[in-house]
Amino acid sequence: MKTLLIAFVFLVIDISGSRLSAQEAKAVKESGQFSIGVRNTNSLFTDAGSPGTGFGGQFRIRMGKRINTDWFADYITTDLQGIGFRRDAHIGWSVLFYMTKNPLQEKKLSPFILAGHCFDYTKVYALESGASDDRWSSAVQMGLGSHYNFSDRFDVTLMAQYMNHLGSDLHAHIHNENGVKHLEIEKHSGIGLEGHVLVTLSLNYRLGNLW
Repeated sequence: MKTLLIAFVFLVIDISGSRLSAQEAKAVKESGQFSIGVRNTNSLFTDAGSPGTGFGGQFRIRMGKRINTDWFADYITTDLQGIGFRRDAHIGWSVLFYMTKNPLQEKKLSPFILAGHCFDYTKVYALESGASDDRWSSAVQMGLGSHYNFSDRFDVTLMAQYMNHLGSDLHAHIHNENGVKHLEIEKHSGIGLEGHVLVTLSLNYRLGNLW
């Protein structure tokens, strides 16, 4: 509901503002464009098989005609089959490389590939035993996405990416003993690789140019 309300506010601001003509849109300086947005992120693959849902925010700084950057923060909650939960916080950046040569103002759809890096914090709780553990790590991500441009200022973006964590592994394992579920938390120190798929839907509004 909050996401829909924010989308409505963005649309009202966009409609009430002066809309650029096609000729004016082509003249908009692409380098330096600054946008803010809100995002909903879902983690599809986790150790215990439960999807995670979360929210966050971002801002964009456009570096050129075909290159944009996302600077984001996410907070994701995962229910571990009712016997525990996992919390993930991400803060990082991504580079977006557009697949089309035309400026964004000329097309409704603007597909892109992305790659980036983030720092993250993870904590897992077991409700039955009260046990918990956490870890800090960094991660790299790659994926695909597209903007749907409602106007030269407002877009909705959908993207999917694979995030690979670099650092200690923190796993939540669920065992079924005589019909009773038990959650075990395992942490492996050292350098490990752990990944999951993230699907993000964001609403973004361009405020102006930084330069």
